[in-house]
Amino acid sequence: MVLPMQIFTQSSNPNQFTWNTIIRGFSISQNPQKAIPVFIQMCRKSIEPESFTYAFVLKACAKMHAFETGKSVHAVALKSGYGSHLFVGNTAIHIYSSCGDLDSARKVFDEMSNPNVVTWNAVISGYVQNGLADEGLRVFDLMWLEGIKPNDITIIGVVSACAQKKELELGRWIHAYVNNNISEFETNINVGTALIDMYGKCKQMDLARQVFQMMRRRDIGVWNALIGGYVSNGCFIEALDLFGELELNGLDPDETTFVSMLCACGHLGDLNIGKKIHLYAEDKCFVFNAILGTALVDMYSKCGCIIEAQKVFDRISERDVMTWTSMIGGLAVHGYAQDALDLFLVMLDTGLRPDGITFVGVLCACSHAGFVDQGLHYFESMRKEYNISPKIEHYGCIIDLLSRSGRLVEAYEIICSMEIRPNPIVWRALLSACRLHSNVELAEAAIENLFKLESDLCADYVLLSNIYASKGSWDDVEKIRRKMEEGGLRKIPGLSSV
Repeated sequence: MVLPMQIFTQSSNPNQFTWNTIIRGFSISQNPQKAIPVFIQMCRKSIEPESFTYAFVLKACAKMHAFETGKSVHAVALKSGYGSHLFVGNTAIHIYSSCGDLDSARKVFDEMSNPNVVTWNAVISGYVQNGLADEGLRVFDLMWLEGIKPNDITIIGVVSACAQKKELELGRWIHAYVNNNISEFETNINVGTALIDMYGKCKQMDLARQVFQMMRRRDIGVWNALIGGYVSNGCFIEALDLFGELELNGLDPDETTFVSMLCACGHLGDLNIGKKIHLYAEDKCFVFNAILGTALVDMYSKCGCIIEAQKVFDRISERDVMTWTSMIGGLAVHGYAQDALDLFLVMLDTGLRPDGITFVGVLCACSHAGFVDQGLHYFESMRKEYNISPKIEHYGCIIDLLSRSGRLVEAYEIICSMEIRPNPIVWRALLSACRLHSNVELAEAAIENLFKLESDLCADYVLLSNIYASKGSWDDVEKIRRKMEEGGLRKIPGLSSV
């Protein structure tokens, strides 16, 4: 834009076309913000903006996520009589969608007399990108009924919606449509990438691999989609094997590749390969930002190398909530409870707000160390200070903490007051503590609730029998034996009374 801007500034009397050219140039450049002052200058020079002028400025606003500015420009365009212009409408939908104002985007769409495929795509993509896949699919249905032929952008939007909703049947129908019109779509790598991602999210990795194998050209995004699919479906060995294929094909991995591979190494506990990935990233001069740094911290923590995790954490200059959470959780799991809680306080001092996952690590630390009062304090602060509703993981931690400390009645009361249905893990935590503290009454309550959940196991009855035995209640022990036999549970020959 340097040369065009020099010519523009030297021009004594630039016309409308010249102004539009400069504004458009900035709107598609790396500096879209520069389009706004040029537009203002144009208006001050009494050069009448036309439909394309407004569209270019709206496009610049969308790139910057400058919602209020875009809203004002759109209002001026409407006042100037350009509201019905197709290009203005399309770019207005784009900025409203990209800024999350889907009601305004839909209003613009509904008021357009003759929307084209770009218009429909903007609405579908807007809904999908804002997590409203159902609405996006409904708009696609309307588009299909209107006889508008979908293009590659439509397909990508709809397939992404199917991925969000795990709508395998519709996803396969779209895939068949692509195959039946292969000449229109085979050159677009992004269509194949979207299909691989969709099949991965629908847990159909064989179909994802088929799409991958059928593609004539594959960029790093295609490889990442398949590797990510394997990782998210727990196929960690397959992910590592595919990474080897990627290298043999002469492609350079990017940050997304490294994050997926580190995740695979962490779940496998494969420290050797994890270290190699780390060194590979170092050799490629990758910046250890929050995303890559967090993946490394998580990998080292899962592999039991908490010191290495701490070293990586200390090197990350800009840490987000996930980075802090990963380090706190790693310390908590490996028995460094006080260090985890101290780090949590340091995180709060930075001004970052913890999320639900952060509190899982904090409560886990309290549970492992037996810090009952601190644990209860943090459990309460979730709701009161941070408006985070406890999930089953948080309840599990606090029940475990109270149960380990012998405060079984409090644990039982919290279970009974849970906002969500207690799962078997919660009841078993209480049952195990009842054996440790010989509490027959609460053990019976736990077994009864496990029975209601249809999740009572042989081991649960063995635990209850052991509790009865420790109290010398041999009649109850015999009742448990008979109940196990009647229920078809495998009989344990000798139940310990210890």
